[in-house]
Amino acid sequence: MMTQTFNTADELRRCIAEGRISEGALHAITGISSDALRSFLKTTPSGDPGLSTAPATLSPTEEARLSGLAAQLTEGYQVDDDVRLRAIIETLTAQFDLTHQNIALLTQIELDDLEKFLSDPRTIRWEKKYALGIRASYLIHAVANATPNSTRS
Repeated sequence: MMTQTFNTADELRRCIAEGRISEGALHAITGISSDALRSFLKTTPSGDPGLSTAPATLSPTEEARLSGLAAQLTEGYQVDDDVRLRAIIETLTAQFDLTHQNIALLTQIELDDLEKFLSDPRTIRWEKKYALGIRASYLIHAVANATPNSTRS
């Protein structure tokens, strides 16, 4: 069995070439300087991605954030939407100590519908699932923006 290594620079270059994101958007999202991003994304004349004689331009934290973003932008969309929505709700409960009742009240979704979704996503109508998805997404971003380690200021 052969495994393929995930190369962050290659994946981000591919996303840029396909028009899915720009260097400017990467800068705006990550806060990493445009020069550092450009250096990270450049391919040397030998064809070795991201390698140059210049010292490393990204900190280990920046590299980890870029790697996570690249994985989410390329591989993350293969996750089923119901699984993704369940993960959002589970994150709100496990990481941020919100109860199902809290989430239902904050998203203005009936507690029964939320619990039906968690038991079996096929048991609620797509309109309710859509509302839950949009509102839970908004809620997790609101919570994440307020956390002490948030990168937003």
